[in-house]
Amino acid sequence: MVSIDFRQYKVELRKILLVRKESLEIEWDPFLAAWICYALSTDNTQNNCSLAELCEKMVKWIEEDTVWEMDRNVGAVAATLQLCNKLERKKKSGIASKLNKVVLRLDANDKWSPLSDPEQVYLLALGSKLFDTNTLDYLKSIAHKEMRQGLLRKRILYVAALRELGEGSAVIPQDDPQDAGDIITMVWWAERYGGDKNDLWIKFSNIKENISLDEESASDTQRILSVPEIAMLYEAVTKETINPDPIILFENFPLHERIRKLAEDHFKNGKYVAAVFEATKALNEKIQERSGILDKSEVNLVQFTMNLGKGKQPLIRFNDELRKRSGRNEQIGVENIFEGVFKAFRNPKGHEPEDKKMVQLDPYEALEQLIIINYLMKRLIKASLEKRTQKSDKRNQ
Repeated sequence: MVSIDFRQYKVELRKILLVRKESLEIEWDPFLAAWICYALSTDNTQNNCSLAELCEKMVKWIEEDTVWEMDRNVGAVAATLQLCNKLERKKKSGIASKLNKVVLRLDANDKWSPLSDPEQVYLLALGSKLFDTNTLDYLKSIAHKEMRQGLLRKRILYVAALRELGEGSAVIPQDDPQDAGDIITMVWWAERYGGDKNDLWIKFSNIKENISLDEESASDTQRILSVPEIAMLYEAVTKETINPDPIILFENFPLHERIRKLAEDHFKNGKYVAAVFEATKALNEKIQERSGILDKSEVNLVQFTMNLGKGKQPLIRFNDELRKRSGRNEQIGVENIFEGVFKAFRNPKGHEPEDKKMVQLDPYEALEQLIIINYLMKRLIKASLEKRTQKSDKRNQ
């Protein structure tokens, strides 16, 4: 089970990124600045003051002649130009042309070359639209070579570079992760390019306490994450808050144990119609159990046990204030929801084939329906029962 509050964790990660951003005022490092920009750009770029401020510094930096004195700057230059395109910012002409020439003269066999660093190559790949055919082919050849050797996280980044360079069919190695760096890179890949997010977030949950986001708060046994790792983790967490994995949502929502038991296997196997259908049967079963009435269909059972009627108390009461208008309104309203669930959720699924459009569900719709059923199950369990005479009870049964 994934035990992460993604929204809160995103706040923690962003706080660290902003601290790292401020530290650039003391010691400027364009490589780190590029990765921080990358992370912050995963948020809405409109009114993103921190991103705009750092982007402005990066734009001024790439216009300096000294930029080309260090090969290590090529990744940051490419990432900055790509960010300018994303933010629709004007940039100095001729920089892209210069970047192409510099990249082509880099020696891929030199272990100190930026091309031997997957984090540099990925930044370069972000600017794929800046490169001519020769440069693209050169970067692809390097990524293809490097993705076959070395640490898993390194190979994944080279495959990610291939994706950014236009090779949409490139897939990551299926090796098991060996450390936190592997797991972070794998969960980032799954969130950015697609994959089994749930299993990877479970793995990350298991090692989360063994990592630290900054040196000051780290214990002796924790591994301190690098800025690129924090940036990738920030993007992964951000994407998970925007488009959460349905299984993670299912596992973390406090469903009634009976609903969970009946729906879990169906839901996790993508059988969303079956998951909701089984949950409606559990709800009907609970009404029968509480009322003792077994011979009525779902909607009739709801009406018989919950309807106020004229001059009578309902068998199942959702509050003890039925003499008041507000109490009666709630009773009627909850009854209508019960009735609506059986009419809208249960009946179509029980009478129509699964491939019919009217009963098809995506995972989020299925989870929303399960949550409504879950709410009704809890209201039903808490409801009071109207006492009936023994003669009346026998007649009703």
